[in-house]
Amino acid sequence: MATQRKQRVDAFRAGIQVGDREDADSTLFRVLFGIPAQIQIELALEITRRFLPVFRKNHPEHTAAVAWAESVLGDLGAYYDARGVEVSDPPEKDAGGDASFWYALYALLDAVSYAKQGKLHRVTPACCTALIWAVGARSANIWYADDPDAVQAWNDGHGEPLLGRGEHENLACLAVTKREWLIVADWLEQRQVGDYPEADEDERERWLAWWQERECLL
Repeated sequence: MATQRKQRVDAFRAGIQVGDREDADSTLFRVLFGIPAQIQIELALEITRRFLPVFRKNHPEHTAAVAWAESVLGDLGAYYDARGVEVSDPPEKDAGGDASFWYALYALLDAVSYAKQGKLHRVTPACCTALIWAVGARSANIWYADDPDAVQAWNDGHGEPLLGRGEHENLACLAVTKREWLIVADWLEQRQVGDYPEADEDERERWLAWWQERECLL
């Protein structure tokens, strides 16, 4: 018989397949809560790294921001040991997905910090936040490339031209988002995360509510 955690891994994949993002986020939180912090961080790190080649391409001049992102993602533990949660300034020239990518990096550093402090209940919110923003970076990058007029309207504060053309309605963005979350589902299955024992339900639900009250932010 499948464990409850394994059932949640399956439910997470099913939610992604039908585009049920809100329930998928809470299901992912329940999947990750209570497994070793290092495994949660490895997942968030791997998914965040997927945007780094895009980030480099967006900034071919190899700015200080690119070098900083490379140092964080190249050896997250070593970076934290040397500089803690210090965050560099983002690129001067904003490209699609930059802001989301930057927040994912911030969340990753927070996750490592909580793990080092033994605050394991805070690791899951940080890792889930990093995952959401890393996937969001891929979606935003596609939107900027696929419909620059809608992006410009959004940046200019003109809501009317965006009807039916927002990032979360763009078919290319939706396809990329689904692809990235299915990669997360594959990772969970390959690492047999469903085999870990259940966490304390009351504690898990308390921290899930805490995270949701902050709209999945830190």
